[in-house]
Amino acid sequence: MRDQNLLRGRFSRELKSRLRIDYFTHKPSPIFVPGRECMHCEDVQTMLEELAALSTRISLTVHEFQPGDKTAAALGVDDVPAIVLRGQANRPLRYFGMPSGSQFLGFIDTMIETASGIVQLQPETVKTLRKLRSDVGLRVLVTPACPHSPLMARTAFKFGLQSVRVKVDVIEAGEFPSLLQQVGAPVVPVTVINDEYATPGVIDEGDLAQALLLAAEGKEVAIVSKPGTVTSLVPQSSQPEPRTSASGLIIPR
Repeated sequence: MRDQNLLRGRFSRELKSRLRIDYFTHKPSPIFVPGRECMHCEDVQTMLEELAALSTRISLTVHEFQPGDKTAAALGVDDVPAIVLRGQANRPLRYFGMPSGSQFLGFIDTMIETASGIVQLQPETVKTLRKLRSDVGLRVLVTPACPHSPLMARTAFKFGLQSVRVKVDVIEAGEFPSLLQQVGAPVVPVTVINDEYATPGVIDEGDLAQALLLAAEGKEVAIVSKPGTVTSLVPQSSQPEPRTSASGLIIPR
């Protein structure tokens, strides 16, 4: 009950505008269908339903994902489990996977910021993002156990709220291992720009904004991350499972 009350109180104080959550999932089936298995779909839905129940300002819509679905395509969803947050600015922010472990509190912060559309970024960062004249893709691969991942996820989401040109995906790498294979990175966080430039570690927000601007202009991108800000990946089976409070709210470890 304490977990629920803390979040309910925070939503009451800080969630001043409506937040729309679209959740794309595969419904459980007794028949195994290749390509439709989803280990955490039910857990993610339970978490979102319980979060939505804590505030009348949160609306949750659950979608059964089908390839070619117009709603999914419009929101940039191509896999499950996928969470799409939208607030006043109607700029979709996508989180693929379970926002557990170190990601959970940052996800709550992003929910609140998404509703208001107001984020805190350095003035120079804002100035750089305002120079964008074409869309640029920003993906961040994270894991629940990585202490550095939340910072990059939060920065990416702030960029997506600040600029309509920045298309943001935060992806739980353990649930989508093929993406890590594509970038060839055995560590997290990994930041990917336009599916072309991948950099491991924590990147200064000003440097990341400059990199996005260069990519949008079709120029070569080179980013230097902060040393010592990566986490080697561990087998998925050794990652902690979400815990459930007495009230039933899933609070990932």
